[in-house]
Amino acid sequence: MPRTLPILPRSCLMVAFAFALAACGSQAPPKTDKPSLEQRLFELERRMERLEARPAVEPPYRSKAEIRAHIEALEEERGELLTRYYAQHPAIKDIDRRLEILNIQLRMPDSHGGEASR
Repeated sequence: MPRTLPILPRSCLMVAFAFALAACGSQAPPKTDKPSLEQRLFELERRMERLEARPAVEPPYRSKAEIRAHIEALEEERGELLTRYYAQHPAIKDIDRRLEILNIQLRMPDSHGGEASR
């Protein structure tokens, strides 16, 4: 007669074996490796390109005469661009945005006491 284990110890062995398999099947903790030098350089180059692509910040104009002169220069530049591009071109839209800002500045009351003040 072959000797067999009782049911209770055999079930405990199966449960312990199942827990051991489950523990072995768990995922490893995520890696916390630093990015490679090439990845860091690539990211820095992308950041530089984005910064260089930003439009230049122009100083505010001090008088209404300066604003009008700049509006005239932008309108002339816009006219030249319209001979080559449609009105939806990004360069023309940028000029339109700048003209809108300058026209708003032109309509604002002069807080410096007139056009002669600087």
